[in-house]
Amino acid sequence: MNNIDTHVTAYQLGPITIMRGTATPTHKVAHPECFGRFTVIALSPATAIRKCMRRVARMCADCSAREQLDQQEGARA
Repeated sequence: MNNIDTHVTAYQLGPITIMRGTATPTHKVAHPECFGRFTVIALSPATAIRKCMRRVARMCADCSAREQLDQQEGARA
């Protein structure tokens, strides 16, 4: 995950923090199509930052997991 460039903007609306961002792969990444825009909503800035970091880390991991399942299904057929 070291090859990801992330830009985030935060908004505070009363007690709610909204973070919107874009994650872009900067080098060769297995699934460049799984990166893009995201939004997280939380009750504190710290929680929003944690959610934001998790969201970026999950973007490619989710795509990788789906690809592995597809490969396993193909092997069974």
